Amino acid sequence: MTNDAELDRLEKAGLLIWANSRYGARYAIDRPGLDDLVAANLIPVVHAGQPQVIDAVRAATPQVGWTVVQLHCDADIAQARIIARQTGDVDERLAASVETPTISANLTIDTGAVTPEEAAREIRSHGVQN
Repeated sequence: MTNDAELDRLEKAGLLIWANSRYGARYAIDRPGLDDLVAANLIPVVHAGQPQVIDAVRAATPQVGWTVVQLHCDADIAQARIIARQTGDVDERLAASVETPTISANLTIDTGAVTPEEAAREIRSHGVQN
């Protein structure tokens, strides 16, 4: 989490790999943060709602072998989860979900059918791909 001033500074310095605005908020992937994770031999997890983000992250980190995981659930489950989060923008989030194209993923997980722990185990067992 950060603030607009810091995102503006990173953007002006050319240090954002990806940025967009949606749901009244700004989202970004910053190069320094991602580079720090990679340098520390940690496994970065990048949550992205647009397929173009995958290309941008891969281009910015060609030394990393990424496993691309597509998480999905049916519309009724998605709607219930959005309502439970009380973000006040159910229709906008459901529309974005419908508009988001399927990605070319190494692994696809139905989050309505497995627990978060089961999904994490499946991702770990899948291994790193490029």
